[in-house]
Amino acid sequence: MTSSKLFVHGMLVSGLMVVCGLLFAGALEGNWRWDDSQILLQALRYPIIESFINPEVWQQFSPANLTPWLIFSFKIDLALFDAIPQAFYLHQILAIACASVALYFCLSLWINKVYAFYGSVVFLVGAPSFSVADQLMTRHYVEGLVFCLAALICYVQHLRRGGMFLLLTGTAFYLLSVTAKEIYVPLVLLLPFLPERDFYTRARALWPFLTITLLYVVWRGWMLDSLIGGYVARSEYMKLSIIGDILSAFSNFPALLLGSLWLPFTLLFLLLMISYSFLTHSRLILSLIILLLVTLPLVPLVRSSGIFFPDRYLFLFWTMISFAIAYYAERLASSLQKNNQQALIYLTWTGAPLLLLIALLQGLQFKQELESLGSEFDTQARFLLDEDSNSAFIPSENLLPSFWFVTGLQELKPKLMPGSTVPSAVVDSIYLDEIYDKLYRYDSSCSCMEDITSSIVMRIDEFEQKLRPDAPLSLRFEYQQGYFSWMFGPYEYGSYQVVSDVLGVITAPATGEQRVTLANNAPFYLRYTAPEGWISYSSLQKIQHNAPAINWKRD
Repeated sequence: MTSSKLFVHGMLVSGLMVVCGLLFAGALEGNWRWDDSQILLQALRYPIIESFINPEVWQQFSPANLTPWLIFSFKIDLALFDAIPQAFYLHQILAIACASVALYFCLSLWINKVYAFYGSVVFLVGAPSFSVADQLMTRHYVEGLVFCLAALICYVQHLRRGGMFLLLTGTAFYLLSVTAKEIYVPLVLLLPFLPERDFYTRARALWPFLTITLLYVVWRGWMLDSLIGGYVARSEYMKLSIIGDILSAFSNFPALLLGSLWLPFTLLFLLLMISYSFLTHSRLILSLIILLLVTLPLVPLVRSSGIFFPDRYLFLFWTMISFAIAYYAERLASSLQKNNQQALIYLTWTGAPLLLLIALLQGLQFKQELESLGSEFDTQARFLLDEDSNSAFIPSENLLPSFWFVTGLQELKPKLMPGSTVPSAVVDSIYLDEIYDKLYRYDSSCSCMEDITSSIVMRIDEFEQKLRPDAPLSLRFEYQQGYFSWMFGPYEYGSYQVVSDVLGVITAPATGEQRVTLANNAPFYLRYTAPEGWISYSSLQKIQHNAPAINWKRD
């Protein structure tokens, strides 16, 4: 590579670093959020090798997914910086910057550097990139993407230049990517279709990647006892109704990613793709293969936990869109230039910035929403770390279904600050008592904790007025091999919640089954909330691992 090319690469890579810093520097103000506390606990409890090879250790963290690289990445930060959130967020931002640079070099394999830079900027301004910047728990998506793109680059360079070093280096990156996240496993199915050399040469270079894939299947089966990810029961995949759910979820991706501007973005993108296909005589087969490989791993998420936001679940999908926009635009412009169609080139140059602008506007809007939600976690995290056992607090609505964030910080604090105590969390009025010296709740108007100690007696009175302790209620549940199944009754209307000072408050349908990690003997109540507003509770129940189903009923 000539010195001039190196200089241009260096300038463009530096530009990506600057863009990344401008977009995501605000994340450095974040505290622990979402799953962070549990990831930290997993990293502190066990030697890192245990999360890679010991099923019992790993399934304490997740029975549904196999992502031990995430624990390893956090453990690196703990070793280097202790439990300082800002250092973790700096690592996160650097990882996103590396992902954009890897995408730039990947695009540069097939298109010119300016368009490759453009595609990487589109990637950075997308809502999923803002999402992963604010959520440390998504780091494995980012670093897995870096490894996956590096593997792809090495494979292509091996086909072009030869040499076992590039091939084995690419295989090593592929190995790292599959330990980061399952969504990168399908890369091996893409490699034979790349527009490089002949099929025989591509297939011959696949053997080390296929070896890793086979080892991954064995490893996953050993660690999870399942080859399918996600949280729903395996029987759900056999129901025909899931096809409708998949189509409904996938068709909503444009609106999730681009908000109210999804239609003009989609029309511009389709125009770009169709123009590229028509003028270059491409049948878009490779594009369809990539689309299939990227979306198939999302199928297990359609029913649980659902795809409702442009977050980590759409991170790889957005990477694909960013790649496609840059690739189609460059190839279309090159084809038009060859045919001396200057006017149409100007239209292409106009459309590309419009796509970037639409993505940026939606990304910035989603960033504001994330900052509001992140502040909710940050404030309550500071409260848990700063206050002691003389205080209690009512977790905000967004913390209740993510309650292992609270229990994780409650367990983590004494490890980080020996001798310290932690506030209690009052997840439901059934746990409310007059014994608290201080009771607080999160106030969104000031992003602060409000002292509501004086309202304890009033809250207890309001609770007792709504309570119907003798109302009919029934439940049947069991926890077998990591699957929690249940049946609540007898009401057709109203809502059911699992209420626990260990599990939080989880709204659930009357019947269901879900793959989830639940501690043995974890206590909970079943709460029924009637349409009229009254409530009723079951007696205290406890999770029993691999025990006969428990039936409880009150007529």
